[in-house]
Amino acid sequence: MSKLLSLLLVSATAACGPQKIDAVSCSSSLCAGTGGGVSSGGTAGAGGDRSSGGGGSGSGGRAELDAGTVDDSGLIHRYSFDISANGVEVIDSVRGMNGVLVGAAYGEGEAAGTVLLAGKDSNQYVDLPNHLLDGLTQVTIEAWVTWAGGDAWQRVFDFGEDETGADGSRNGQPRSYVFLALIPKARFAFRPPPIQSKEILMTGPDAFPTGELTHVAVVIDPSAQLSSLFVGGLEVTSTRFQGVLSDVYDVNNWLGRSQYLADAGFEGSFSEFRIYDRALSAAELSASAQAGPDAKIGR
Repeated sequence: MSKLLSLLLVSATAACGPQKIDAVSCSSSLCAGTGGGVSSGGTAGAGGDRSSGGGGSGSGGRAELDAGTVDDSGLIHRYSFDISANGVEVIDSVRGMNGVLVGAAYGEGEAAGTVLLAGKDSNQYVDLPNHLLDGLTQVTIEAWVTWAGGDAWQRVFDFGEDETGADGSRNGQPRSYVFLALIPKARFAFRPPPIQSKEILMTGPDAFPTGELTHVAVVIDPSAQLSSLFVGGLEVTSTRFQGVLSDVYDVNNWLGRSQYLADAGFEGSFSEFRIYDRALSAAELSASAQAGPDAKIGR
């Protein structure tokens, strides 16, 4: 059994609350992936290898690998998934808008610096603060994930509301949202209120990689009337975008969970999640993917 799947099995049995989990031995290609965004000197699999050195962002002392420095211009939120002091909080090292683990587990050992989600009906996810989209026009959302595969429509992220507009509610038809799902191709969707509004959609041409650390990003640039999807540091599709991002009433800001009750949870691990208040260029995203989730952030 692979390290990732072993970790997820343990995580599923501990769905009542976040736990600290030691990595187990690795004997499968799932632990030696070559997906985009694997840092040089790092090991793929469930989050890659984190050396024991000090430094790094967040509160867990994550080591920063020799992968160069990524420009922090416009970076407004960075979640690196180091174990927090109380084992539940998810630290935003840029603006302190911290989230919380819901039923999920932090990885340890070789899986340190990740959060593990068992998927299916485990109801494990990361709950980020409300209104992260407020005031944003241009935006870049990027993540490093290791997906274990499974049911369609698993969410990387899903920001929005249901028909009640109540914080945490997930009933009936979602009224507004912006999400990235794996169907298993990567599918981006944006829908402003009201419910009958037309979606803006874009879908990658290929199935999303499984069992390997993969960089994925969405860029929304209303000034260019364009949204773009990147996988492994490469632009895979784009579409015309004429919406207003902040029209989404984002009281449910979730990693690994859908606004739609019928959709399965994300099965795999998150190594990094970032939000920029500008449209990163293709060259910048390629460099970010190559630098990996543990890159130093600065200028």
